[in-house]
Amino acid sequence: MLIKEKISIEEFDNKSYQIRLVEPFEEEKAILTHYLHNIHNGVSEYYKKEALTVIKDYIEYKNENQISIVEEEALQQLLFEVENVPFPTSENYSFKFIDLFAGIGGFRLALQNVGGKCVYTSEWNKDAKKTYRENFGEVPFGDITKEQNKNYIPEKFDILCAGFPCQAFSIAGYQKGFADTRGTLFFDIEQIVEKHKPKVVFLENVKNLVSHDNGNTFKTIIETLEQKLGYKTFAKVLNSATHANVPQNRERIFIVALDPNQVKNNTYKLVA
Repeated sequence: MLIKEKISIEEFDNKSYQIRLVEPFEEEKAILTHYLHNIHNGVSEYYKKEALTVIKDYIEYKNENQISIVEEEALQQLLFEVENVPFPTSENYSFKFIDLFAGIGGFRLALQNVGGKCVYTSEWNKDAKKTYRENFGEVPFGDITKEQNKNYIPEKFDILCAGFPCQAFSIAGYQKGFADTRGTLFFDIEQIVEKHKPKVVFLENVKNLVSHDNGNTFKTIIETLEQKLGYKTFAKVLNSATHANVPQNRERIFIVALDPNQVKNNTYKLVA
């Protein structure tokens, strides 16, 4: 006799299920949760085919183990799970963005609070990914240097935000900059911007990025954004103590780059 059972995204890590798969998707949970988060808009098409394959395989696995569940029921259960979170997206969003090097979701929370809808997330740290899922119901894709993960990025979105790794530029580290693998991740951002041409690029890093290598590292980033990619850039070091209303003296460099072809009023300034 078949029995009913609730299912959860966490169950996709079940070892007996993973062993059963002939060709498992490396980013199963990311594909599935991104599909569910965008199921009410056209962005879901970027994830739909593989997401439905994931669900089909899992239903077959459940049925083989005498647990009865159908696709529609599975979708509804999983959809409730990804939507019933502490920080859901507003239904009345006005722009779309992607969240790279997402951490636990600081950029995402800020942009959701001003009317944004996140359509793609990437973060490689496993613990940060778990926290991100608890906060937003979405599992980030992994290593953004992998072409297969870049290929899941939807074609059109308005803002790219990225707090790209700062250890390579931090005064607390060895300050190798672009000589360090983590420092070259800026050029993965460059590739994504060049391909998708978002209206706005919003970057954040440690204050030391500005002075690193006698200013050459920062100069390279600005020149790449302006001369190669055609964006108009604004940059300023801001302190969380004066802007975030928190008891923390945390200075960071913020870079905002606007595509003048898509953002006609591009005379903004970053103010202290």
